[in-house]
Amino acid sequence: MLKTVSTCVGVLLLAVTAAVASAQDRPLEKYPREHIYDTTVGPDEAIVNVSLVSNRWPDCTTMESAIASIFRIEGVNDKPDQDKAFALWKWYRILMSATGGYYAYEGPKCDKLVWGPHKIFTVYGHHQCDGLSWAMVPLWQAAGYMAFDEASHGHTTASLRYRDADGVLRYHSFDPQLRVYYWDPHRKHVSVRTLPVMGHTVMRHLTAPRHLHSLRTSLRWGETIQRNWQNTGHVIPSGKFGRQQESRASYYAYKPGRTRGIYAAVGEQVQTYAPPMTSEALYKGSTNVACRHPHATGAAMYPIEANKLGVAIYRVAPPYAVVDATVEATLIKSLPTDVCRLSMSRDGEPWITIFDKTKLGVEVVAIDLGRAARKAGKPHVYTAYDIRIRAELKTTGPVGGHRIVRNVRMRNLKIKTYRMFNKRTLPNLMPGENFFRVNAEVDGTAARQPVLKLVLNYELKGEKKQQVHQITKFPYYFKVDAPGVKLRKITNYDRDFNNEQIRMVSYQMSIGSVLKPRMPESLPAAEVEPKFKQAFPHPFNAVNQRLRKNGDYETDPRQTNGFLPQGDCKRLKDPVRLAELLKQLETPSRYGQWRAAQALGDYPAAVDALLAALPKGDIDMVVFICKALAKIADRKAAPALLAHWKKLGSRGAPGARYIPDVLAAIGDASVVPDLVAPLKSMRFDFRFHIAHALGELGGEEAEKALRDLIANDPFKPVREEAGRALKKILSRKSRLR
Repeated sequence: MLKTVSTCVGVLLLAVTAAVASAQDRPLEKYPREHIYDTTVGPDEAIVNVSLVSNRWPDCTTMESAIASIFRIEGVNDKPDQDKAFALWKWYRILMSATGGYYAYEGPKCDKLVWGPHKIFTVYGHHQCDGLSWAMVPLWQAAGYMAFDEASHGHTTASLRYRDADGVLRYHSFDPQLRVYYWDPHRKHVSVRTLPVMGHTVMRHLTAPRHLHSLRTSLRWGETIQRNWQNTGHVIPSGKFGRQQESRASYYAYKPGRTRGIYAAVGEQVQTYAPPMTSEALYKGSTNVACRHPHATGAAMYPIEANKLGVAIYRVAPPYAVVDATVEATLIKSLPTDVCRLSMSRDGEPWITIFDKTKLGVEVVAIDLGRAARKAGKPHVYTAYDIRIRAELKTTGPVGGHRIVRNVRMRNLKIKTYRMFNKRTLPNLMPGENFFRVNAEVDGTAARQPVLKLVLNYELKGEKKQQVHQITKFPYYFKVDAPGVKLRKITNYDRDFNNEQIRMVSYQMSIGSVLKPRMPESLPAAEVEPKFKQAFPHPFNAVNQRLRKNGDYETDPRQTNGFLPQGDCKRLKDPVRLAELLKQLETPSRYGQWRAAQALGDYPAAVDALLAALPKGDIDMVVFICKALAKIADRKAAPALLAHWKKLGSRGAPGARYIPDVLAAIGDASVVPDLVAPLKSMRFDFRFHIAHALGELGGEEAEKALRDLIANDPFKPVREEAGRALKKILSRKSRLR
């Protein structure tokens, strides 16, 4: 099989430019990188990484492929950053639904909050404000930009950092739930939710795990995957323990043909796996088993050696979350001492027995592992992704080939799952020509070479259409043509999707060994590949501005660039107001505490109270303490800040993220070694702020660290910020010469 695939002023300033340019050619190994996708190939996979991609619709396999294809489709690769942000905004409005709400939970008890942005994006397709922002932000990061979700008490938005037409790098606020973005009519660019940034919000979560979900799909012999745009009620309700279904029954209720509520977002995958009883279908961990009559109808798996446990493991792989599942098998047990047992494991969790055969003779079993099993308190795979079924077979009787007299055996295994997915993130059809590319990886040295069968069903002007393709070489190209149709003008895709004159119905994938005669050949790559480089902007008008109120416009770039300080300390001396703010600092209201700490940044006399609050403050409160301390910039704060930094590190996010900014504002270069020491283990947002601080503080050690970040950091915004910081240091040195 395939091996595992492992799947960043003068001559001195010119040197900085060269260092940044060469970073792309150097291995990015020293610093933790984000967005790592599993590309492991199992021994049971006959065809790997199968993809169906349209030239007119984003390829959402990964965050990177999604944002790259969005930029290409909208034709903004060579356009200013704001055009790219609008391209993401438009397609996010199309691809994700804000109609729903509430958090998604998974796990055996449905109590594990779904943080993964790619799961929210491609599996669920709907969420409330913070979940929508959690998924939008990593798409912008995947394009090589800094971004955060910006949260207050009660609402979350996406904050995207990029350069505006005036050359200034700012954060910009987009609200995917309310479907608006904040607009500065004075400067004609997207504005921020609060001025300054984080006025009463925090750039908080960074929820994305380093190892992300993807739509990587592989097929096994005997497996069929059908993806339907019409869901027949196989949905995972939002809410902890799955309880949201009861309180929002109308949103999830199913009736044939329904496209409202959850059904405006989700489709349904039907996955059937009837593995051949041969070694090529076995997954890792299988041992002491072989197949009797492998090419016969009654082929059965049995233990090779008597008195030794035989284990046959079969895997049903992601990418989508399971709603319902069943396991069927024919089991044979000849002696009371024989072992004939089935177990299951979900997402790598411990094995759980689901059937232990006690009767002698032949027995056909059908085991429910879905919603009904969960409701009955039985083992289940509801909300799981990776499912493994294990057959344990052991006999004290004679074994061997065709001369088996007594034995324990298994045959006719079939595993069927119903999974939920966001149908908007699969290739949908547009008016005119739609070119498709099918790709996959195949081990050309395998004894049996697979043929991929693809059946595409769609409707054109109410007439059912079908294309069948049997594919032996990749990439493979074909076309769906929809002449003479136009898209309707839709203002809200949350409630109205895939109801056009040209619409997807389903596609099915399976593999076999025999080609039917006169199947269509691939369109020429030279003809089709250019289509995957052209722009095809979607006509949807996603403009929905929320204007800054009362002329409240930026007066200083520090208010919006995301670093501290966000302005100069006013150095106020109002003892009455100071006492009020200090009292407010102790209020039970976290929001009140935030506002008080921030306002204390204009009172240098408040430094002692702020330092006393620092070790007691939670990770959000520390943001506002840092905002105040950065404005005051008193050297006496440095020791307490360093102590907090060393104690918490990345665990102190978001507050601890801004400690380097405060130390830079204080201006004591002696802290540089403390900032540099943990760089190799710090998360990218911390490295971003450290790089900025090193540029303010300067010194040989800062220069060395910045050069290393420029050359080796895997995250583009960190490399770019390190380049700006180094340029600042070298510019100061140049002026001093």
